[in-house]
Formats: sequence, structure tokens, C-alpha cells
Amino acid sequence: MSSTELPEHQIFHILRNGEQEPIGPFSQNELVHLLNENQIRPSDFVYYPEMKGWKPMSQVFDLHQKVSNFGDEGQDPHIVSESFNYLVARDEPGEEIYYIAVQELPALSLTAAVRLSAPKSVLLTNCRFCILNPKLMGDIEFKEYPLEQIVNGIKKLKPGKTTGIFNIVLKNGDWIEVDKIPLDQLDRLEELSAEILEYYRHNKT
Repeated sequence: MSSTELPEHQIFHILRNGEQEPIGPFSQNELVHLLNENQIRPSDFVYYPEMKGWKPMSQVFDLHQKVSNFGDEGQDPHIVSESFNYLVARDEPGEEIYYIAVQELPALSLTAAVRLSAPKSVLLTNCRFCILNPKLMGDIEFKEYPLEQIVNGIKKLKPGKTTGIFNIVLKNGDWIEVDKIPLDQLDRLEELSAEILEYYRHNKT
């Protein structure tokens, strides 16, 4: 496992198999050194603040590497990670997440640790398009639209704006809108929507 596979600027705690007390904190460089020295193993458990619980190191770093691929257009990494983990826990057999877009919606806060609002995210997979809407209280609002129900995914722009609207156009005539999507992410959503839907229709026949 190389340092390029590890989350940047993270502090980790490790719980070794068969032991009751965790060790740490460690920087990513220290973690790599411990792995290279066989003082810890990929089957040991790891935790860092963004995680909700301990998980095997091999699983977490593979997951983080996948998640890091969805931030090329400036997406909030915490929203991306939360969205990815939420959908992975509810994925369908053979489902792959192709893209995650995040609203440009600054999170208001009473303190650094208390979020009053959170951006929506749009996830494109080879099975469905999904919208996650975090709530101030209660569970995340989750809406999914299977590919067989979708006509198109298109962007809507307004002159002079740095964000736009992504529309999921359904066969029943409904248009599902998510606004305040940054332009680079809008371009990718529209491009990938066309590719995913074309591939789905081609392979369905």
C-alpha cells in the first residue's frame, strides 16, 4: 500500500486484530511506515474522524481511493464521502457509481462542528440517477430514478451565473431539478448522463 492511496491530511487510529485498545494517532506517513515494518496489517481496523465506525484498513483505503476520484471539479469531499457511503450501503448487484456532483451551497454553522444546512448531491450510476438531500433533523431524503424511467439528463444555464440547474427528465413528463450545481460539474453530469443512457439502451435491446 503506497502513501498515494491514503487520505491526505488525516490522522488515523488503529485497532489491531485480537487487541482491545487502539493505538495512535498516526499520520499517513507513520501509517505507511508501520505497514512496511509489519507492525500493523491491512486486516487490522482503522478509524479517522469522518468515519462512523471502525473498518478493515484494506476496505477503507480502497473506498477512499474511489471516493477521491469524484472531487476533480471541486466537490466538497465530506459531502462526496457521505453520499458515496450512503449509496454503497444501499447499492444494487453490479452497481457502479460513475459520478457525484454537489451543490455549491455554503454550509451555515453555529459552531465549526454544527452544520445547519448541507448541499444536495447528484449521483449517476449504471443503474439509476439519485439525489441525496441531507436534512437538519432525521434521515437523509433519498430519491432514485432507475434508468428505464429516464429520458435524459440535461443542464440549464443562466447568463453570468457560476452555477446552473441539472434536470432529470422522466418518461412520465416530470422534470426533477437540482439547482446551484457548479458549471464544471454540470458539464460532466450532462455528458455522462448521455453516455450512461445510450449504453443502457444499446445493451437493453
